[in-house]
Amino acid sequence: MFNLEIENKIIDFIKKSPLGVTSSEIASYAGLNRMTITKYLAIIKERASIDFKQFGMTKLWYIPVDLSKESFLSKIIDNIVANIPENEFKAISERAGISLGEEINTMYLHFYGVDKLSFDQILDAYENIGKKLGGNFKMRLSNDKISVEVVQSPFQGSNILKMNKILSVVLAKIASLNLGYVRVVVSEPKENENAVIDVCLIKEDK
Repeated sequence: MFNLEIENKIIDFIKKSPLGVTSSEIASYAGLNRMTITKYLAIIKERASIDFKQFGMTKLWYIPVDLSKESFLSKIIDNIVANIPENEFKAISERAGISLGEEINTMYLHFYGVDKLSFDQILDAYENIGKKLGGNFKMRLSNDKISVEVVQSPFQGSNILKMNKILSVVLAKIASLNLGYVRVVVSEPKENENAVIDVCLIKEDK
């Protein structure tokens, strides 16, 4: 059975040797036999967490450099979000979310060839946004709200909650541009639970 603790132990060991380590060295460190370590290394490699260089009959395992335009921009955004004071974040996130929501809404209007998105088209757009961002959103409907469960977050690191708040503004803006009125609530996930963004489709009493 695949053990996450052993996986992390293997990755940490490989990280300590930038020049690479052999399968035998990893097996000895992890306390596993050759057949078991071969299975672990194959599974971890599939996730692109490690790679190897072939030298004759020997494989040297190492951690590949993870640098792409997307990862570079993602790290910049994470750093900016992490360092915005809490009292400034709300206003900044709302401006960013509204602007993104308007732009994304326009994309889906062009895609469907309509002036306004229907309720079903909004649901499809939400699901599609999750997939395009690399996440997975599950919609639950009631009479007065769309609950968007973030089954798999498209965001990583310690700023997931803040990024979810920006995302909630995006989803709310898309709904309001087409339905005319919404408010949005982001629930902080409890342990072993997913975050939920509630897009409420009723006017609040003033």
